[in-house]
Amino acid sequence: MDVRPNFFIIGAAKAATTSLSSMLSLHPEAGIVRGKEPHFFSNDLIFAQGWAQYLQLYSDCTGKRAIGDASTSYSRIRYFPKTVARIGQHVPEAKIIYMVRHPLKRMESAYIEHLCTPGGQVFLSINDAVQRQPMIVDSSRYWEVFDAYRKNLGEARIKIVWFEDYVANPEPVFRDVCRFLDIDDAAPIDFGRQMLNSRASAEERLAALNRQNVRIDMDWDIRTRQHVLDLIRDDTRRFLAHFGRQSEMWNDLF
Repeated sequence: MDVRPNFFIIGAAKAATTSLSSMLSLHPEAGIVRGKEPHFFSNDLIFAQGWAQYLQLYSDCTGKRAIGDASTSYSRIRYFPKTVARIGQHVPEAKIIYMVRHPLKRMESAYIEHLCTPGGQVFLSINDAVQRQPMIVDSSRYWEVFDAYRKNLGEARIKIVWFEDYVANPEPVFRDVCRFLDIDDAAPIDFGRQMLNSRASAEERLAALNRQNVRIDMDWDIRTRQHVLDLIRDDTRRFLAHFGRQSEMWNDLF
């Protein structure tokens, strides 16, 4: 019988998806696809290679109860509009983990990631980044993504993980994810390990790319910040209200 995924960590990018998938890979009943982010359901060229080839990436997950793919592109539904339907077609019983973070802080982290990635765009500032790369803003449209998945798979199959909760106290959040995935929530996990990405500093990564002269400018221009907030405000309010968190989360946005 083919070993196949039964859950997906869909993003959002820069909301600790790598950390959570790494911790799940330590769980004796869980396995993560080889490479973590195959982008099979989002990338047309990769999808065209076929289901059988994709399943080969799970050869190390034999015998696992929860088997996952953690491709953050699966939440970029404006850019990969076939993703949700493809997941629903191939894995209709899939469980979805959607990690969310303060929208502006997530954008800031995405901006830095672009600068520090080989071949990534070089922006003059966070303001330049959000103006020239709309995907950075659109990846913070959490309600839009959540609503698309719940309409296709059902809300009961979606677990929201709040970055701020995870960073503040990772163990109970992780145990809750285990219960959602129907794996042992008391399994021994070394929570002394680094929970967030243990990467070199942004300056070190820039130096390794010979981008020492690239300046990281995180100061929002008032007009640009307001424009971005205008784009995501209704989406963010609806998302927070749906989960009863409008009085406690991200209040500086409103």
